[in-house]
Amino acid sequence: MRMPEIKPVQLFTDDKPIRNVGIAMLLFTFGILGVWSFFAPLDSAAVAPGFVVVKSLKRTVQHHDGGIVGEMLIKEGDLVADNQVLIKLDDTELKAGLEMLRSQQITLTAQLARLDAERNRKPLVSYPDNLVDDSDLRVLEAKHGENEVFISRKNAHEGEIGVLKQRINQLSTRIMGLQAQKGSKQQLTVSYQEELMELKELIAEGFARKQRLRDVERSLATFSGEIANLSAEIAGDEVQIGEARLQTLQLEKRFQEQVAQKLGEVQTQLYDVNQRMLVNRDKLMRTEIKAPSAGRVLALTVHHAGGVISAGRPIMDIVPQDEELIVSAQVSVMDIDRVHEGLLAEVRFSSFKQAQIPKLYGKLVSLSADRLTDERSGASYYQAQIELTTDSYGKLGDVEILPGMPAEVLINTGERTAFEYFMQPISIAFARAFTED
Repeated sequence: MRMPEIKPVQLFTDDKPIRNVGIAMLLFTFGILGVWSFFAPLDSAAVAPGFVVVKSLKRTVQHHDGGIVGEMLIKEGDLVADNQVLIKLDDTELKAGLEMLRSQQITLTAQLARLDAERNRKPLVSYPDNLVDDSDLRVLEAKHGENEVFISRKNAHEGEIGVLKQRINQLSTRIMGLQAQKGSKQQLTVSYQEELMELKELIAEGFARKQRLRDVERSLATFSGEIANLSAEIAGDEVQIGEARLQTLQLEKRFQEQVAQKLGEVQTQLYDVNQRMLVNRDKLMRTEIKAPSAGRVLALTVHHAGGVISAGRPIMDIVPQDEELIVSAQVSVMDIDRVHEGLLAEVRFSSFKQAQIPKLYGKLVSLSADRLTDERSGASYYQAQIELTTDSYGKLGDVEILPGMPAEVLINTGERTAFEYFMQPISIAFARAFTED
């Protein structure tokens, strides 16, 4: 059997046409892309994270002094009325301090009344109206104590003055006796002087002896000496009376100076106590933390009695109800050159599935004049506020937007071609390269 003859198959080894077709297709594709990148407009947007806030701003509740929670009257999410009591702080320590200050006030007020009586030389202490409540044992004890001090000091002072007055009286009586003696001796002296003159005349006529003259002269000299001694004693007693009277004045002056000094000290102490009582009463009134406005309680930091509230630290936020909501967004400092007020923006709420709500749009109504810094992350940003359009509110339907919800904002900054997008990093790199030293 004869085998059929097999003819060789000729293969095409020239692939140039295929390559040409491929190159043509690539060039066509890149050409189309190039034309598209040069002329096709693309929306440019600045992406900014944010959250929902109340347009009229939330009210942050703080406490000036802080303290320990005595009673919690609200919880997270509660609706509260304006001026409603939210939290009552434990006031035990404040009340104890106020009672201690009240005791000091009673004591000092009673002292002040007693010193006033001493200064004005009153026979009894007159107490003010705020010390008429005899049902308060502290008032009774203070008044009784000051009455005893008043009587004791009065008796002691009058005793010292009495001793000096008695001394003055004794000296005055003695002076009167001495003056009487002096007067008697002066009369005798006058009598002897007259007798002496008569004797001299009789002796001259020879009717009297000289011995009698000598006796009268000696008696006259004796009486003159006694009169001089009496005058000296009277003068000495008068000096002592003057000294006693001076001591009396000095005692009065020293007593009044002591009273005036003590009065000033007590007045200063009483003023200080009264001021501290005012401060404590003010603090006691502030133990009731009240709502600054009607709204919903959010961001509550304490939740039970016994919790500690730090002075000046936020306790909670009161978010007003039925107020217009806006989105507060943080615009990157890298995008601020393209962002300004009046731009439109798309708002997306991450709390909802995008299928639940349609696209929502708003308008950038406010932009901070300078950059801000996030205290937690340290990142810099510009604060932007976006108001949702009326149409967007209408699209929400039954979906409720609440303050504090996270949001993502895409701020429409204009249109650019794809070529501009691709070339921007290269242009920046070239610009930096040519400006380096």
